[in-house]
Amino acid sequence: MIKLLKQFMFLVHRWTGVVMSLLFVMWFISGVVMIYHSFPKPKTQAYFQKQKALSLTDSILSPTSIVDRHPSSSLALEMFNDKPVYRLPGKTSKMFDAATLTLIDSIDENGSAQLIQAVYSSPVKKREFLTDYDSWIPWSYYNAHFPIHKYWLDDEFNTQVYVSGTNGQIVQETTRFSRWMARIGAIPHWLYFKQLRLNAPLWIDVVIWLSSIGCFVCLSGVVAGLVRFKRKRKTHALDVSPYKKAALRWHHLSGLVFGVFVFTFILSGLMSLADLPSWLFSKEKPVNYYRLWQADELTADEVGTGFYVVLRHRVESSVKRIVCRKQMERCFYEVYTNTLQTPEYYKVQSKQVRPLQPISESCLRKFLQSRLPDVLYSIRFVDDYSTIVRSKKHIAASTGYEIELDDAFQTRLIVDAQTGKLVKVINEVGQWQWWLYQGLHTFRFGWFAKLEWLRQTWIILLSIGGVVVSVTALVLSYRLIKRKMRKVC
Repeated sequence: MIKLLKQFMFLVHRWTGVVMSLLFVMWFISGVVMIYHSFPKPKTQAYFQKQKALSLTDSILSPTSIVDRHPSSSLALEMFNDKPVYRLPGKTSKMFDAATLTLIDSIDENGSAQLIQAVYSSPVKKREFLTDYDSWIPWSYYNAHFPIHKYWLDDEFNTQVYVSGTNGQIVQETTRFSRWMARIGAIPHWLYFKQLRLNAPLWIDVVIWLSSIGCFVCLSGVVAGLVRFKRKRKTHALDVSPYKKAALRWHHLSGLVFGVFVFTFILSGLMSLADLPSWLFSKEKPVNYYRLWQADELTADEVGTGFYVVLRHRVESSVKRIVCRKQMERCFYEVYTNTLQTPEYYKVQSKQVRPLQPISESCLRKFLQSRLPDVLYSIRFVDDYSTIVRSKKHIAASTGYEIELDDAFQTRLIVDAQTGKLVKVINEVGQWQWWLYQGLHTFRFGWFAKLEWLRQTWIILLSIGGVVVSVTALVLSYRLIKRKMRKVC
């Protein structure tokens, strides 16, 4: 019986390996490329630096009617093509003329061309009006931006720029180099093939099924490798393998060394889209704390003439964006000059501008009592919550509060002390999900998170091992198919 099980396991591993070996090679090589070059994305900070500053000479009306008609927790004022505009956030971001408060629901060719001229120094050699996706805008996210103006710039980088036809924002930018890096990196790694990616449910199913088969191939291979492992003491390290042929030998040895990593890598790729089974955790439905924190909406009385007052207060500093935000029942303003990373925070009271004071623990407790009256909790002040929040993006050292809730999910809330923003929700499900995806896939923890060169080197070394396992499997698959074809012919 055991012998039959072994034979069945070897047979299944062999033929599933035939199917998956080429995919494994592609995943590992493209994964190394993605360490340095991911899918192209807009250079938001670069565009912001080219943006013109707001001026008191511009006609800026109070946005009270906008707030009344379009409830939101935030509203931004900035320049667009030499005129001030108000922007509402969200997937369907809306833009209003600040001088008339009328909705700007479309950007014509002249408007998009003017934006391109302001941001780029190179002339335009070609323009296209897109009403459908292409390879560099392959997600349903772009639905809200169609029609999109696509520009080919006459520069050394062969730059292509996509401008939203609804709100005038640059939604994508690619160069010849970034497109080629995506073709050998992000696109094969994430299976970002246009027609497949547009059908999101099908794309998710394909990735999950391929990853699941890949996990089975890895597990069966590790078990098979251990079964074939020679325990006799030999003079040469390679004698632990019973195979004499080079491809079989190297596949067996590399599988013994790197097989577990290959399995965890494929598993973590699977967990990037799959959810953990609900029966593993509490049957209670988790609370959407982000939505609860953003439930406050700006009112006309709170906004008033605040934008103009703040601009007048900071007019000498070349203010490029002012955001009015309501957070934890407080209305305040974020002022951006030349960077999107470190805004200044102000409070407007009786037309006087004052620095925004941090949230006190008593205010936080009062807010929690109003929103979560039946939940027990404890609060701890944190000098630097960036050490708690794991993120791909760099988070500056900031003070905050860590709130531990007495609930079924062991939830912790990280709140920024300055703004009251809910920075991160950490719970049991999320922690497991993070370790099974980000932890095993990107190694952003411990010393790896602190030393980027160490993290990259570690991933590259493991990926080289994965390539050896996969390439030898590909060679064996080719030989197996060749033998079978000879017998058929």
